[in-house]
Amino acid sequence: MTVSSILEHLQHFAPQELAQDWDNVGLLIGDESRRVSSVLISLDATCNAVEYAIDRGHDLILSHHPLIFRPLKSITNPVILRMIEAQIALISMHTNFDAVPGGVNHALAEELDLEVQRHLGDIDAKDIGLICSYKSPKSLKEIAELVKGKLSAERIKLWTAGMDQDQEIRRIAICGGAGASALTLAEKHADLLITGDISYHSFLDSKIPIIDAGHFCTEYPALGKLQESLQPTGLKTEILPRERHEWSQSIRYI
Repeated sequence: MTVSSILEHLQHFAPQELAQDWDNVGLLIGDESRRVSSVLISLDATCNAVEYAIDRGHDLILSHHPLIFRPLKSITNPVILRMIEAQIALISMHTNFDAVPGGVNHALAEELDLEVQRHLGDIDAKDIGLICSYKSPKSLKEIAELVKGKLSAERIKLWTAGMDQDQEIRRIAICGGAGASALTLAEKHADLLITGDISYHSFLDSKIPIIDAGHFCTEYPALGKLQESLQPTGLKTEILPRERHEWSQSIRYI
């Protein structure tokens, strides 16, 4: 199967037009006419991912986060050079994958056993958050413990916003990855926000509780959805194991 055929297939799943204006998605490295038989799926195209792809014989890396965001004036990045030398193509699906049904946030909802109610916003197709709920209300403390366990997070941050941890929560906003931009809408439509990468001042300003489970843990479940999206192509696919990602290998909580 050629790179261009894979791009066409992925376009039906997560159209590039859904990506935010600042984003850089699609084919970032490689020749569209080149044939591909095996794909590595990873959150990031990092040194570990590239070396793993080479060792396992993958022709293409399908990443969530783009390796290239801005126009390049020179090509000196060792990761890019290594991919070119090894003839490994790179396709990235970022905010377009955040936005679609079956994307990042639906994967997060599924991992947390949440039922999706609607988009966090009203009708904006590029809105990347969801409003969810449990079949029966759970307490803030119960949800925090569930999130930590389900996402295999070594630790989470729980901002109570002054709420008793035994208080029942009914409407839950979720946004995988860095979700500070979803906070204003979450305050309007939900009793709790589950996301990652919340800053000190965003915590202080929030009128509702926040569970920050981290960027990596809230997005890693979505890689399974990317793998499912490629099943009809018949390509061999593999997800980079959690323990092989630089984040798992190098982050320490002390």
